[in-house]
Amino acid sequence: MSEKNYQLLLDHNLYILKADDAFYEYIGQNRLLSLDDIIPPQDLLLLKNTLFALNPGEGNLCCFRMRVASGKLNWNAANLQKEDEDSGQIRMEFEDIQSFRKVKDSSVFDPMTGLYNKQAITDYAHEMVEHPGRGFYFSLLDIDHFKRVNDTLGHKKGDEVIIDVAHMIRDIVGGNGRVGRIGGDEFMLVLDQIHEKSALRVVMNELRESIEQKYAAMEDALHITISVGVTLYPDYSDDYEELFTLTDKLLYRAKEKGRNRYIIYTPEVHAQIRGKGEVVSQQSKVIYTEKMKNRLIMDLMDHFLLTDNTNIHVAMRNIVMAYNLDELHVVYDGNETSHYGVRQDPNTEEKMSLTSRAFPFLNAIGDLYNENDLFLQITEDYTDVKVEAVRDYMQSNQLRFMMVYRMKESRTPGQVIYMNAINSACRPSESDMSDLLYFARMMELILKTR
Repeated sequence: MSEKNYQLLLDHNLYILKADDAFYEYIGQNRLLSLDDIIPPQDLLLLKNTLFALNPGEGNLCCFRMRVASGKLNWNAANLQKEDEDSGQIRMEFEDIQSFRKVKDSSVFDPMTGLYNKQAITDYAHEMVEHPGRGFYFSLLDIDHFKRVNDTLGHKKGDEVIIDVAHMIRDIVGGNGRVGRIGGDEFMLVLDQIHEKSALRVVMNELRESIEQKYAAMEDALHITISVGVTLYPDYSDDYEELFTLTDKLLYRAKEKGRNRYIIYTPEVHAQIRGKGEVVSQQSKVIYTEKMKNRLIMDLMDHFLLTDNTNIHVAMRNIVMAYNLDELHVVYDGNETSHYGVRQDPNTEEKMSLTSRAFPFLNAIGDLYNENDLFLQITEDYTDVKVEAVRDYMQSNQLRFMMVYRMKESRTPGQVIYMNAINSACRPSESDMSDLLYFARMMELILKTR
């Protein structure tokens, strides 16, 4: 089966400037002027808002439905890239995730790198876990600061780096195991022919040093390095999920300690990072890696939009945990009190509880929402909060961060409200706030039908 993946070149009004024959075959038309004709209005609004928020050279993920040749609305996941300011053009690469889920791909190789694809290497890791024999080393590896390559040198150069690094990993690992590409710049290694830590270190050192040295010697002086996490199975994990989670935490730890290194799980050193999905900091707050957050968002999209079987409170609890929020609420217009609400609660077993809160200041925001239907307030001493009702509310509740998204497309219009208090361990980053905006828009779509 060939993956249902398509590429379009659009202008800022979503008029189609360039598309291949496969796209027209997919939608069942010989020619199309604009995406407006095949994307439903509520999804089109989400797409346009996502594009409007992009600066030249930036990219983002968006999911929407598109009417295909069968007449059905299929869900698609798209990577959007806004070109330079002069052209104003948008490159869209999207995949029909609804159809793709229903068809088994007979290929086991990643078309870009020639390594095993995500499904094949994951299946192999599962097989090894179920029949461990002598055990094996499991590893996750990714390229440090890879986004900088795309941002400064373009995606073509970024693709070249991924291919080069992939081939170096494959050649260095050789007959010691199998290598697969599981994401943009992320790789999985199943080293089933290495059983001694000394032999493992030889391979890890060669990987790290060879990749760093190759790019240090190139004319454009790309500073390309890798970070790696490694865990021995079955010594330190009971199943695949625990093995993957623990190794992902080690990868995060490698980045946290400065990147360009590998970390092998050692219980005497790394016992504190064991758990079911979190790395605990000194403030006992949960820290998720970017890739863990991306997987969470994609999983929620999958369950919300494709299967419609995710409990809203469960989804909200996951977001609060992953993004270090204190509270998350959904408020419907005409009600000051939240309809859905969750908050971090250290006194409960799950460290999370359902809650309800009144928001009497919402009417005072008025038309202060921006073009993305957001009202954002981050403050240190409240003197910069211009709306008196908002200032009084934040000060009385000791809030330092509040992000309000206005839902206009849900069955009952309302707001999605994110909050952090003075004692929060961190404030959401720009990337996190982009994810939170995406989740709010996802909620808006779900609440349109519930």
